[in-house]
Amino acid sequence: MKIDRTLWLLPVLFLLLFAGNASAASMFNAGDTVIIDDIVEDDVYLAGDTLIVSGTVLGDVVATGGTVKIYGNITGDLIVAAGDVTITGSVGDDIRAACGNFELSGYVGDDLLVTAGTVSTNATARIGGDTTIRSGDADLAGNFGGLLDVSTGELMFSGNVEGDAKLDASDLTIRPESSIKGDLEYSSSKEISIPAGIVGEEIKPERTEQREDSFDGDGVLKVISFIGKIAYYLLLFALGVILILVFPEKTEEIVKDIQEEPFKNIAVGLLLLIGSILGSAVLMITIIGIPIALFLLLLLFIVLLIAKIYTAMWLGEITFRKAGFEYNQWAVLAAGLFLLLILTELPFVGGIISLLATLVAMGSMYFALKY
Repeated sequence: MKIDRTLWLLPVLFLLLFAGNASAASMFNAGDTVIIDDIVEDDVYLAGDTLIVSGTVLGDVVATGGTVKIYGNITGDLIVAAGDVTITGSVGDDIRAACGNFELSGYVGDDLLVTAGTVSTNATARIGGDTTIRSGDADLAGNFGGLLDVSTGELMFSGNVEGDAKLDASDLTIRPESSIKGDLEYSSSKEISIPAGIVGEEIKPERTEQREDSFDGDGVLKVISFIGKIAYYLLLFALGVILILVFPEKTEEIVKDIQEEPFKNIAVGLLLLIGSILGSAVLMITIIGIPIALFLLLLLFIVLLIAKIYTAMWLGEITFRKAGFEYNQWAVLAAGLFLLLILTELPFVGGIISLLATLVAMGSMYFALKY
């Protein structure tokens, strides 16, 4: 069983922060438009509005942005969260994607896992392993080397499956040119016609009258969740740009203080958080104090957002410094936010990391405003 790639991003980060040899570090790149058009002999982490890989990456690629296009070759995994994802090149191992629109006409060496609004694979698409798709609509062609598991609203299928197929759609169409060598297990709210001879083994129909309700509670919510994370990242990046432009000196002071006195800042940040919550709760008890309490809670929410931005800036700065990259404040902000949001998604420890990242910056903000 393969370990989820997000689990080893944490040790990778620590290697970047504390290893002395910068050449051993993975490649980080961020900006409005990022293009990888040469050979990179390492893992690549990308963040930006438009991300293009037209070269060769001898490792994994982790990307988040508005549009991601893979025209070249990736020998390892591709992990991507974006608005639109287009893959015409090849990915040697797994693809894990969460996006609004996903298009594949290239090659995937192993498994494909996609959660998206729409999914399209054309006749030239080839997936070597299992395929799992959760989407609003899907149009699937090409060759699927293992299990094909699809849950969607409207599905048009005209591909070839080397293993079993599980197709769950409110509106399912199986084209005559399709081929399924294993079993076909399907469910649909409508009667469907399965062309003779396309299924090599057993056909297992299961009609579901309320397919839409089932899908709305699973696939669509996952799509909305991932798109929401992308929007959250872009919001934090925009706020970070404002902080850098409007308060450059204070921003630099706060980020520097995070590293110098982290434990003191965490303690002060915890006191501020508890005090704010308790104070708002007391004000909520009285009718006259409700407007003030609501204002304090709104202010606290804004402070929590800003605190994460400052911690991300510190994380980006120390990562760039240890990796030996040329300093660019926008790239530092983008990469730091990307790393922080990945770390906060880790199972079991993500919540603790998120809390500590917030508290340490809150304490630093307090001292910067006090003096």
